[in-house]
Amino acid sequence: MSLTRRTALAFLLAGLATADAAAYDPSTLVYPPFRHCLGLHKVTTFHLFVYLGTRTHFNEPGAVTAVKFDSEDDRRATWDDDELTVLGLNTGECEIIYNTSLTSADVFGECGSGPGQFLNPQGIAAEPDGDVYVADTGNDRIVRLRYENDRLRFADAFGSAGTGPLELSSPSDVAVGSSGRLYIADTGNDRVVIVTPRVTPVAALAGDPASGIALDGPSALAVTEAVDPWTAAPRDAIVVVDRGGTRLTGLSGDGRSYASVLAGDLPLGNAHFDRVAIDFYGSVYVTDTARCQIHKFDRSLSYVASFGRRGTERLELLEPRGITIWRRFGQVFVTEKAGAQYFWMGTEIRDLRADPSAFQPLAGETRIRYALSEYSRVTVEILDADGAVVHTPVLSRRRAIGENAERWNGTGPDGRTGLPGGTYTVRVTARPTYAAGSYFSDTAEFTVKLLPPRSN
Repeated sequence: MSLTRRTALAFLLAGLATADAAAYDPSTLVYPPFRHCLGLHKVTTFHLFVYLGTRTHFNEPGAVTAVKFDSEDDRRATWDDDELTVLGLNTGECEIIYNTSLTSADVFGECGSGPGQFLNPQGIAAEPDGDVYVADTGNDRIVRLRYENDRLRFADAFGSAGTGPLELSSPSDVAVGSSGRLYIADTGNDRVVIVTPRVTPVAALAGDPASGIALDGPSALAVTEAVDPWTAAPRDAIVVVDRGGTRLTGLSGDGRSYASVLAGDLPLGNAHFDRVAIDFYGSVYVTDTARCQIHKFDRSLSYVASFGRRGTERLELLEPRGITIWRRFGQVFVTEKAGAQYFWMGTEIRDLRADPSAFQPLAGETRIRYALSEYSRVTVEILDADGAVVHTPVLSRRRAIGENAERWNGTGPDGRTGLPGGTYTVRVTARPTYAAGSYFSDTAEFTVKLLPPRSN
């Protein structure tokens, strides 16, 4: 991606890199390179004051969305394609904070029930054509805003308290598909409501009776549609957080459940699902305010990895809330208790091992096993005691998220002759296939032993 002017400060997602934390270097998500955003990837209360003065302060930052508005896109150039407008809810102040240029930001909204006002807004979504939708939870409605001339303005709203097709009860989130359809987490009515761009009811999904799943207070959702231009595997899917943040469920467009996972079933304790986003490959990311982490699942909702830990230093999170992903380039924006951060998709090698760890060249072989947190290009190298590469069993081959295995039978550079007995280092390097792929890779090493030939 090009050196950005707009995205560098999108939603004021800017800040100085902090000191490295010893022995802590997760890479499921990574900060953009210096040349992309001049080292600016985190906002704090200080940066908010610099750009907005006393106009506002952080008070329960919440849901966030990122979009490339058509009005901000120079169709004759590609250098600005990754420069986004990022809009985040400052829920406690009933407002939206958003960037209007490289060096400026603005605030829209106040508490109330009239035009341009919100009560406890919980969800936000935006379309390239300039429409911005807010789940105005306390007013039981969805508000539509327009982004024009670098400013938001009130357009209209729909919904009122009730259980009818266009009635809502404390809607907590809203998403917009590439088709223009709106998907609403109608929390108090235990359903997901789908409407057309003209606000004609399409469906009200309450769960999947065939699988025994009934939605219970859905509080967050993310959507992909088969017509989405930025997806590797087109399909209609709705991922929903419900049951007070303890369950994550995947639904097809017609409401059938294809997967469900409970927070308590993860290999960690005290998890609490908050907001959810879906990336280019269909992987699902969920913020966890309790553990101060982001959990990643594959498109089937199988657990992949957890990123982050509590804190304010490098790659740490403090009660992460909202999350959004610009799928075209894998840009990730996360709001926190008192700020926000900007990441790119990375990759992380986990559980690297050999099975077996000792074997005879040509007479046997080992499986080099490892797990990846992202689709990656993988290279496997064999190094001798002097650190020289003596064989490359795998060279820049595409590998999937999750468990992978490579074979090596102890051969050397020609791929046919066995190497002498001794201890060798296996080095695995993984480079993500998009987002951070052009500048970042993860490397892990371990040793294997080649046994001498058996004597007769």
